[in-house]
Amino acid sequence: MRIHRGAEQVGGTCIELEFEGKRLLLDLGMPLEPGQGDLPLPRVPGLIDGDPNLLGVVISHLHGDHCGLVPYVSPKLPLAMGPVAARILREAEFFTRRAPLPDPRWPLIDRQPFEIGPFRITPYQVEHSAFDSFALLVDAGNRRLLYTGDFRAHGNDPEPLERLVRDPPRNIHALLMEGTQIGEEREADGQSEAGLRAVLARRFREWPGLVLTAWSSQNLDRLRTIYEAAREASRTLVVDLYTVTLCRAIETAGVPIPGDAGLEVYCRDRERIQVKEAGEFERANAVRPWRIFPEEIAPRGKELVLVLRPSMLAELERAGALNGALVVWSLWRGYLAGPSEQRMQHVLATHGVPLEVHHVSGHAYVKDLSRLVRALDPERVVPIHTADPARYAALFPRVEIRRDGEWWDG
Repeated sequence: MRIHRGAEQVGGTCIELEFEGKRLLLDLGMPLEPGQGDLPLPRVPGLIDGDPNLLGVVISHLHGDHCGLVPYVSPKLPLAMGPVAARILREAEFFTRRAPLPDPRWPLIDRQPFEIGPFRITPYQVEHSAFDSFALLVDAGNRRLLYTGDFRAHGNDPEPLERLVRDPPRNIHALLMEGTQIGEEREADGQSEAGLRAVLARRFREWPGLVLTAWSSQNLDRLRTIYEAAREASRTLVVDLYTVTLCRAIETAGVPIPGDAGLEVYCRDRERIQVKEAGEFERANAVRPWRIFPEEIAPRGKELVLVLRPSMLAELERAGALNGALVVWSLWRGYLAGPSEQRMQHVLATHGVPLEVHHVSGHAYVKDLSRLVRALDPERVVPIHTADPARYAALFPRVEIRRDGEWWDG
C-alpha cells in the first residue's frame, strides 16, 4: 500500500494497493489547492495509457477532493461508487459543467462485498456532508485494510457510525482513518446538525427582513437542517433549480422536494441562461407551480430564507432584495477567501448587509475518531486526510505515520 496524497495534507486523497502484481486505487481526488501548471495526477502507472494490472478505482464519496481526477484518466479504468452519489454527480453536470465521471461498473451497497481481481471490497455506509458515502474494507492475501473515507457522527443521521461501532469488521491489520479535525485549534468538540438547526431557527426568527443563506447544494444534509430551521421559524425556504434537481435525484426522507410545505424555487439568472441555451425548458416548467420571481423577494423578505450564490448579487441588487437583509454563510469559513467570495463581501458591505458564519464540519470530532478506533481495535492506525500527522500520533495508540508516495508492506 502507498498513499499518494493525503498522508500529510487534507484533500486530494489517493491510495494505491498492490497484491501479486495487481493494483487497485481507493479514491482519486483533486487537491484542494492544485496550484498552477500540469494536472496533479499521482504517479500511478497506467492512469493515462492504461495497464491491465491496474484493475480500477473505488470512490468513497462524491467530493472532488476524492474523485475529481477520475475524468482525466483513461476511460478504460473502471469505477466503483455509490449509485446515488453517481446519480447526484450526473444530475449536477448540467449546472456545474464539470467533466463527467464514467458510469460505475461496481455499485457500492452497504455491507455487500464484491471482488475486483484478488481484492475483496466490502463497503460500509457512513454519514458525511456528501450523500452516499462509504468506508471501504479491503481483503487480500489474508490481510485486511479498512479505509474510513470521510465521515462524522454529528449529522442528522448518526446511525451509520453507531452501527459500525456496534458491529464492526474484525481483525483489521491497518486502519486508514481520516483526521481532518486533528490539530490543536480544531480538536474541541463542535456543534451537531441539530445544534446548528437550533441556532439557525433562532436567527431566522430574530431577523426582521430577508435571510440569504449560502451552503453547498450537494450537502443535502445541510439542506435538511436549513429547511427544518426555516419551518421552525415560520419561514419559507427558497432554493435554486440546481438544488431542486439534486433533491429529486435522491428523493429520500427528510430532504424536501417541490410540493412539500414551505419550499419554493428561484431560478437564478445563470440557471435561466443555461436552460435557454440547452433548450431544456422542461427543467423550469417542472417547478412552475412553486416558482418565486425577483420582484417578489423584497416584499416577502421577512417570510423567506433564500439560497445565496456569490454570482446572484447583481440580480438581487436589481430586485432591491439586499436592503435590510442578513447573510448566513453555512460553508467552511476558508472559502470566504476566494476571489468571488471577496467580491461578494464587498457588495454586501456596500449595502450594509451583515454576514454571519454558522457552519458544522462534515468530519468526525476527535471523540468519535477515538470511539471508532476502540471499536475496531486495529493492529495499527495510519493517518490520512490530515495536516498534522504528528499530533494524530499523540492522540491514538499504535499509529504508524507514512509518507506520501512511500510503498508499505502492511
